[in-house]
Amino acid sequence: MRRFPAVALLVAGLLGASLTGCVNPNAIGVQTYGTVLGVVVDAQTQKPIGGALVWVGSTTNARTTDSNGGFVIPNIPEGTQTVHVTAGGYQTFTQDIQVVQGNNPALPPISLQPI
Repeated sequence: MRRFPAVALLVAGLLGASLTGCVNPNAIGVQTYGTVLGVVVDAQTQKPIGGALVWVGSTTNARTTDSNGGFVIPNIPEGTQTVHVTAGGYQTFTQDIQVVQGNNPALPPISLQPI
C-alpha cells in the first residue's frame, strides 16, 4: 500500500490554497514584513536633521536620514518594533511602533532634543 499519492495531493492542495490566498501566511509560519518611513527634525527649530542614524528593533537594516531628514527602512518584521534614532549633538530617541504588512503610513515627525 503506497501513501505517496495521498501526500502529494495534500502538498498540492496546500500549495494551491496558499497561492490563491486561502491560507494565512502567518498560520503556516511565514514571516511578513512592512516598511517604516518618516522624518527626523530638531525639537527646538523643527528643521530637518540630515545624517541621523535610524534603525528598527534588532534589525541590522539601518538607514541614515537624507538632507531633508527623511528615511525609508524596508523589510521590517510585522508586529511591535522599537524605532531608534541617534545623531551627533542630540539625545537618543526610542519609541515602540506597530509594523503592518502593506500599510506603510509615515510616522509622525521624530523630534530630537539637543544635548
